[in-house]
Amino acid sequence: MTELLTENPFPLNPATHNYHYIYRFGSTIRNALIIHPRLLAIRIDLRFPDDYEVEGNKAMKSFMAAVTSRLEARYWQKKRTNPGKHVHYTELNYIWVREHNRCGSKVHYHVVLMFNGDAFNSPGIYWNKGNLTDLIIKAWLSALRIKGDQHRGLVYFPKHSCYRLNRKNLGSTPEFDKLMQRVEYMAKHRSKLYGKIRSMGCSVYDETELKNKKKRSLLATQASSLKTSLPQLQ
Repeated sequence: MTELLTENPFPLNPATHNYHYIYRFGSTIRNALIIHPRLLAIRIDLRFPDDYEVEGNKAMKSFMAAVTSRLEARYWQKKRTNPGKHVHYTELNYIWVREHNRCGSKVHYHVVLMFNGDAFNSPGIYWNKGNLTDLIIKAWLSALRIKGDQHRGLVYFPKHSCYRLNRKNLGSTPEFDKLMQRVEYMAKHRSKLYGKIRSMGCSVYDETELKNKKKRSLLATQASSLKTSLPQLQ
């Protein structure tokens, strides 16, 4: 599996694509397959209402938290309603990029969400309630703090948006190559504005950064406490 994720069968031009992003995308998919040997990956677009004031990546952070909380609630509900039966748990792994329209005024996200393939075989029919698609849509609307079926179109599922990977036979099916082609397209420079606001996020690196941030905060607190406890030199 490592060889498949480090080789690049689709040569790209560094002038048009961000190789740093591609490396991180591959690492995130590898980590997801380590956690869940059978993986369901879903490619979606997340959009904002025309009059919505976008504040950095606040909505994306809220979206991931909303998906995670809904997955956990679903798991425990199934445990309660199916006592004695094994219920598959899924961790959420993800990749996202922030992009703009040609004028640079409208923000949208391209996202890949990855779930335990034993917990979810498919996202389900778009307009049906209670399936994975519905969970994802409600999580985005919750992140935006809006309600109503008229806003469901803010979550777009492109054609051929699902990829089912099995760690045991990655090289024998085209699914992995198709997914990598999809995420490599997400790494294109075009339509991204690099600057103070992040243009990319991955579950593996976001978690690592959060841990490092907490560690830095703890060290700063300890250093401050040590400084105040030391006797002042005259």
